[in-house]
Amino acid sequence: MKIGVDIISGERDPLELVEGALEAVAEEKDITVVLIGPKETYQQILEKLQHRKRYPSHVLERIDFLHAAEVVTMEDDPLNVMKQKKDASIYVGLRAHKEKQIDAFFSPGNTGAIVVAAALILGRVKGVKKPALATFMPNIEGKANILLDVGASAQCEAQDYVKFCVMGEIYSREMLGVEKPRIGLLNIGEEEHKGTQEMKGVYKTLKELPLNFIGNVEGGDIFGTKADVIVCDGYIGNIALKTAEGAAKAISKLLKSAIKRRLLALLGLPLYMGAIAELKEKTDPERYGGAPLLGVNGNVYIGHGASGKDAIRYGIKAAARAVRHEVLAKIHTELEDFHLV
Repeated sequence: MKIGVDIISGERDPLELVEGALEAVAEEKDITVVLIGPKETYQQILEKLQHRKRYPSHVLERIDFLHAAEVVTMEDDPLNVMKQKKDASIYVGLRAHKEKQIDAFFSPGNTGAIVVAAALILGRVKGVKKPALATFMPNIEGKANILLDVGASAQCEAQDYVKFCVMGEIYSREMLGVEKPRIGLLNIGEEEHKGTQEMKGVYKTLKELPLNFIGNVEGGDIFGTKADVIVCDGYIGNIALKTAEGAAKAISKLLKSAIKRRLLALLGLPLYMGAIAELKEKTDPERYGGAPLLGVNGNVYIGHGASGKDAIRYGIKAAARAVRHEVLAKIHTELEDFHLV
């Protein structure tokens, strides 16, 4: 199995990303990682790694390379950059995936550019008009819920929501091992009559499908245990995700500040800091391996621009698991079985 990794589109030093890839290869015995970026960057990294002698030869042997002369920046326009930078790492990686040179592709690059390019180069799953980005949200039991869409498709029609539910259900089942995922529709209230006419129509359709649809859920349920899969459009989902990230940072800073202002609390600071560290680890998005782009004909994962070594490692492992569990094939099959193509 070959996983392609874009090493130059993110904000971190490519060497750090390569180290994450090497750690994933050391842990996953059946994968080879194909690094995608400029040849000169790869050669410089290779020299540094050989000098350090940190990784055994059987790990280094499972690292390949694919040259990409250009890079899509975070400032580039997703709709126009594909014509301007045909040899950028994002496009080289997606074309390699299309040609079956790699089984999955991970990039910490420009989300909009990856979404647009993946739909154009790989095509969409039959019956899917709009893809969805899914992300894991930690819940109060220390496990994870899936929220989708978090940014791929800002405006959705009723059938888009329905297909998001099917894809999210499969992803929860195959990636998290949830036997019968409970699916909730993110709305302004739990009652069936709440929301727009479109949302009421989605609710009615979902009730008729053989899914474990539990009805509407509210924003507070994203971190709860009521639903395993929470579905919304990309506009709402992205706001929810960014709000959660901001709230987590604010709470951590406020808590540390409050502890430092109190003498008695300072005596127990090591205990508090240990608890904060544990909470940070459980809520760290990096450990869940990036966001899968569901609905395109491929296994595509998008990491945060600031993805470091751990994010790359987990992203590769998640992509490998998706390939092993044939998530893409199961999405095709289930959409057909539900007559949604």
